[in-house]
Amino acid sequence: MVLLPAERTILAVVVALVAVCLFLAWDKDVTVALDGYSFSIGFAIVMFMLGQFYRRVRKAERIALTAHVLALFILFSVVASLFNLLLLPRYSAPIDASLVWIDSLFGYSWPDACVWIAQYPVLSDALRQIYSLTLAQILFVFVFLGMAKDRRQLHAAMLAMVFAALATIFCWALFPSSGASAYWILEPEIDRVVRPVVNSAYGVELNRLLAEGTKDISTLQVTGLIGFPSFHTVMALMSLIAVWPYAFARFALILVNTALLPAILIHGGHNLMDVFGGVLITIACWRLGLLAFEVQQRRSLSTAKREAVSAEG
Repeated sequence: MVLLPAERTILAVVVALVAVCLFLAWDKDVTVALDGYSFSIGFAIVMFMLGQFYRRVRKAERIALTAHVLALFILFSVVASLFNLLLLPRYSAPIDASLVWIDSLFGYSWPDACVWIAQYPVLSDALRQIYSLTLAQILFVFVFLGMAKDRRQLHAAMLAMVFAALATIFCWALFPSSGASAYWILEPEIDRVVRPVVNSAYGVELNRLLAEGTKDISTLQVTGLIGFPSFHTVMALMSLIAVWPYAFARFALILVNTALLPAILIHGGHNLMDVFGGVLITIACWRLGLLAFEVQQRRSLSTAKREAVSAEG
């Protein structure tokens, strides 16, 4: 395999998480079925092989970069999701009540936001669609940067996303939360009109999982466990930072993410503090990802120089 430093790092993280997941599944006697992930895993393997072909044989680095980042991000997402699920149950009391109280100091509450958006059903539907495209946004950014052959922005963003995902899971593991939708129960008519993606019924199920856990992951119908920090916020903001040097893409994502903020709050069933937490995680992990990339670059250049001197000698 011919892999660049950032790609090797991410693959190592994936392998390490696989080992941890196997241990947790064995230790907790949890059944893990990959049926729901089979397409993602198959697609990632194909992309990885394609990336190797275009790097080793065709020497088309743009396609190689893009294929590798898609493969590694998808593999990491699958394994990180399983890792998150295998951390159930969490024995600490959820911190949602504290987050709701802090939100109230800023004059925000999720039920009030849902009551307001219920007056504008078309707007609510539009925000629902925007919320559902958050993952597509970060994938688009990876493809864009790969085809632009901007390895610095691409690999810094990829490393930052890995760091941010692990930091988010770590925060949730220590201070579990399920979001505002798990704390509040919407009035039936408001719930019918708004139809939040993460609604109160979903929140109740998350609270149950926090307390009881599960013995069979394949039976779970959940799209995410974490309330604080908001990982949708991380994906949206990281996408924007990664393409910031490109004016057209920057302005397009500013427009999209301006609408995404209320979508995360309303349809993601999040507290305002969840979004603030996601912003802090993003800023810190972007700096860490950029630092990691630059350190790896310096080491690669140093190694190349030593090899060149050795070959001349």
